[in-house]
Amino acid sequence: MSAVKQAKAKAKKVTEKGSTRIERGIYRVNYPSHKGIRVYLKFKDTEYQKVFGLSDGERKALARARRWRKECLREIQYSPEAQNPLKKMQSNNKSGITGVRRGKTAWSEVWSATWVENGKQFHRSFSIEKFGEEEAFRLACRARADAEKRIYGQVFQDALKNER
Repeated sequence: MSAVKQAKAKAKKVTEKGSTRIERGIYRVNYPSHKGIRVYLKFKDTEYQKVFGLSDGERKALARARRWRKECLREIQYSPEAQNPLKKMQSNNKSGITGVRRGKTAWSEVWSATWVENGKQFHRSFSIEKFGEEEAFRLACRARADAEKRIYGQVFQDALKNER
């Protein structure tokens, strides 16, 4: 490529207008009137958005944008209208704890804990014959609480908070 074409290609990249997605809900905005990092969230017909200027640099603006998005998501999550599936009890749940159930395997009856991590479903089972009914249930609850702590950073279900 000739030097003239390289200079034109370089100039074209710099003057490119619009917004580019950086990650989920965070965009790089490049317009003549304003430049920065834009955060955009929508929950139940309510829009949350904020633009962070590049005065301190793009990395610091991105860090501030991520922090604001995290705080906003946390606020949405704890709102009563969120209907967080970890807080909502299903009508067919007999254990009283989301993700903990009593079932059978080929060998014995068990209490098991299930959760989804990075798009994959995991489970741990505890034999009632080996541990006893109460201890197997307690171990399943502890496994579920550990998974919630690892995935979400905290245990959401009140019934599991004393299992940690």
